[in-house]
Parts: sequence; C-alpha cells; structure tokens
Amino acid sequence: MSNALLLDAACWVLLIFCGSVALIFAGLILWAVWMNIIRPALTPAAVIDRLADDIIASYPDPEQEAQARLERARSGSDGAEQVYWYRVRRVVRRRLHKSAGRRC
Repeated sequence: MSNALLLDAACWVLLIFCGSVALIFAGLILWAVWMNIIRPALTPAAVIDRLADDIIASYPDPEQEAQARLERARSGSDGAEQVYWYRVRRVVRRRLHKSAGRRC
C-alpha cells in the first residue's frame, strides 16, 4: 500500500515539475514574440515618419542610409531593431519615389 502511495506521489510531483517547466518555456516564447515582433510593430507612425524625415533631410542618399541601418540591425540579430528600421526604410523609399514621380 505504501509503495503505491509513494509511486502516486512521485508521479504527481513529476507532473507538477514538468508542467511548470512547460509553462515557463511557453512564457519565454511568448515574451520573445512580444519583444521582437509585436511591440516594434506598435511603434507609432509619427515616430517612424519623424525619423524618415530626419534621414531624408540629413543624408545625400537617404535610402542607402536607411538600408545601412537595417543591415546593422540584422548583423546584430536584433529583431526589434530590424522591424523598426524596415519600417523607416519603407517610408523613406515611398517618399523618395513619390518625390521622383512628381519631378518627372
């Protein structure tokens, strides 16, 4: 009787341990997705537009500068920075193509 009780208790302890490890792992995955994908995508468009304006005003080739900053974020393996600079580069490219279209 006591062996069955000990085996039962050991199974419950093992189940609780494995369940807590699985919950911690799932929490870490969700945290990584939030920090690297969702949160950077929620950066206000006004911030992205302001940075794109600064790059366009400050550099002779703003598209190349935005691409260089994106590549720097990629080489550092920073997912949040990659999303951020991708959005800036996209706005810079869009504005340059619009202004080039008006000149022609």
